[in-house]
Parts: sequence; C-alpha cells; structure tokens
Amino acid sequence: MRIPTLFIALTLLTLPAVAQIALPLQQVSMNQANETSGYIVDTASVEYIIEEWIESLVIDPMLQVNEKLSIDCVWVNQHSYFSHWTSGKINPYELDGAKYKDTLNVHINDTLSTINWSLPVANTRITSPFGLRRYRWHYGTDLKVYYGDSIAAAFDGIVRIVEYERYGYGRYVVLRHLNGFETLYGHLSKAKVRVGETVKAGELVGLGGSTGRSTGTHLHFEVRYQGNAIDPSSIYDFAADCLLEDTYTVTPASFEYLVEARKIRYHRIRNGDTLGHISQRYGVSVSRLCSLNRMNRQTTLRIGRRLRIN
Repeated sequence: MRIPTLFIALTLLTLPAVAQIALPLQQVSMNQANETSGYIVDTASVEYIIEEWIESLVIDPMLQVNEKLSIDCVWVNQHSYFSHWTSGKINPYELDGAKYKDTLNVHINDTLSTINWSLPVANTRITSPFGLRRYRWHYGTDLKVYYGDSIAAAFDGIVRIVEYERYGYGRYVVLRHLNGFETLYGHLSKAKVRVGETVKAGELVGLGGSTGRSTGTHLHFEVRYQGNAIDPSSIYDFAADCLLEDTYTVTPASFEYLVEARKIRYHRIRNGDTLGHISQRYGVSVSRLCSLNRMNRQTTLRIGRRLRIN
C-alpha cells in the first residue's frame, strides 16, 4: 500500500529522531555541474532494478517515502544513486580524481546502523599490490585464491556489471555500494550474481579463477570512488583480516598516485628488439604500441629510437 506524500512529510516532521538517523547518502560528486549531465544508459534496467529492490525490502511502512528508497536506515535518492548507471562501462563518471578537492567521510562499518563490510576473501595474502607494476599502474590489489574459491561482496550494494574481458579483467563483477564506493572483482572462473541483484556484505558474488589477462589463479580487487581507484590496502588490513578504520576519508591524497600513474613512459629500442618482445615485456598489445607511436607492424625498429609504451 502506498502512503500519500503529505502523510509521509507529516510523519517525518513529527519524527525528528528518525530523520536524524536516516541520513541521506551523500552525493559523492567531484563536480556539481556534472550531476545533471545524464548518464542513465540502461533506463529499462534501472527501472527494473529499482522495482525489484523496493519489493525485496523489509522495512517499516511508516518510513516509505515517495521516489526514494529506504535501506538500512539510509535514505537513497533514486536520481543521485542511479544518475550514472550503466551495465556496460566500468567508469561512467569520467571525472578526474586528480582534480578532487573535497573531503568526504565514507562509513564502512557501523553495527548500530547495520552498515556491514566483509573481506572479498579471507585468510589470504597479497600477490601484487596497488601501484606501479612492470612499467604501468596496477589499479587494484591481487589476492591469492585457488580455482573455485568463494569471492564475497565487500559491502552491501547492487550488481552493476557482470562481464567478460578477454585481454583484461577476464570474467568480472562490479558492485555499487550504499556507502558511495564501487568494487570490482576480476579474473573469476564464474560469476554467481546477475545485473540488478542486491547483495549483502559477505554474500557470494563469484568463484576464483584465472580468466582474462592472468598468469595464475588470483582475485584482482578494486575499490573505486566516482570511477577513480583507491588503494584497497588503505581500507583493509589483509594480513590481519580486518578494516583499518570504521570510516574511510576520501581526500585529494587518495588520488595523488594519479600524477605518477599518468607519466608517459618509453622504451629505447635495442639490438634484437621486436614489437612482440616489447609488447610482452610491458604488457601492452602490439596494436596499442603501433597506435601510440604512429607506426605499423612493418615499420623498421631503429636502434636508439624511443617507443612510447603507455
């Protein structure tokens, strides 16, 4: 049964304590001007997701609000939550983290308001950290898993992407979370969720594997804010299987690495070099090398020439 908007407004006015608890999900935008740019690509899917999510909620009917969702005592405005929704693009925001100037506290653990968290995989070790790797930036943390190991959702949220990328993430899942983060789970052998499905922290999202560009079974795990990666090790202590803090503060320092990540790097051609050899060494496709250097596969590689590799 739907409750008239006027009744809802009166209810909220007479329940200041409830309104205080049910804080709005902060609009985590780096640029207010971009908020109305309109990025809803899969409109039908979004409508389906919203309807299914509302039907799945078990909440006090006195707290139902027209055109909003009430989840775990957090008011989520549909426009702010889904305005950059697409199931086909990892980063639909296209906002530059290097220009981020704000400070935002993201609550990732609060038992009183049922803000939950989980490790994507427990009792593991980091096999490759966030940072510069083989002359290019690694935007996630690789965690050791074995084929078929359970991979869990880091926080409560909704499945935004389930896809396969042959030369990159392999089979991967992207979740959008109520706290404003998004997480990515790459190289899965199998995804166990579908787009639009709601998940709770700790619930199964996939199975460990080595699909895509991978040299061994592992989980590639990313945490993103408005499309920009954040070092997962600044949130989790993977060795101790715990959070570092109950709140993560997004600041300009969260994205300082972008200066280093965006530096143009070169390879100086030596005797015996081939495009195939250079491609393998730096993890860049031959076609990409050709595009970056305005050349083709038949171009003679002259010793001493610099080739751009990123």
